[in-house]
Amino acid sequence: MKKFACLLSVVIMTALVGCGDSLPPLTPVTGTITMDGEALDGANVTLMPAENTSGRTANGVSDASGNFTLSTTFNEELGTAPGMIGGIYKVMVSKTEIVADDTALSMDDMSSMDGANTMYESQFGDMTEDGENDGGYGDPESLIPIQFGQADSNNPLKTVTIGGTEEAAGPAQSVTITLDSKALTGTVQ
Repeated sequence: MKKFACLLSVVIMTALVGCGDSLPPLTPVTGTITMDGEALDGANVTLMPAENTSGRTANGVSDASGNFTLSTTFNEELGTAPGMIGGIYKVMVSKTEIVADDTALSMDDMSSMDGANTMYESQFGDMTEDGENDGGYGDPESLIPIQFGQADSNNPLKTVTIGGTEEAAGPAQSVTITLDSKALTGTVQ
């Protein structure tokens, strides 16, 4: 009877350990991005499932050579994993720079009421009409035309198909994104 109880507890523990979320099969996706014939460094590349399709949004950031690798973020337990679920995706590209206000104050500045008021203004004075506060940082400045980062029909980039399904990963895939900032056009291959 003891052997049966031990065996039963091992089977139950094994089943419990095997339960839980697991990653779906992911297709490895790398790519290159250029704008006006030059590699685009620091661009945020996002592939979002096209309307009425399944999949999961994937992101990557380009390096100085314009190369990027896409990764998919899941729940807190699974985290982020390289690759993406196969499907049809809308391509979006953005590159922004946060403009920081140069209003740093020292503790000596804070010793007076003027210093405290200045700090208050730097933290809360930039509140917008909707009550949002940029925390002393300016609005992000787009370094490329904003149309490339929009998820609507204003984005000149079209969709791309990533091989694989939610049940099986496709072969490794490379995506080439070419942007023309003057004509506001782009291609995805």
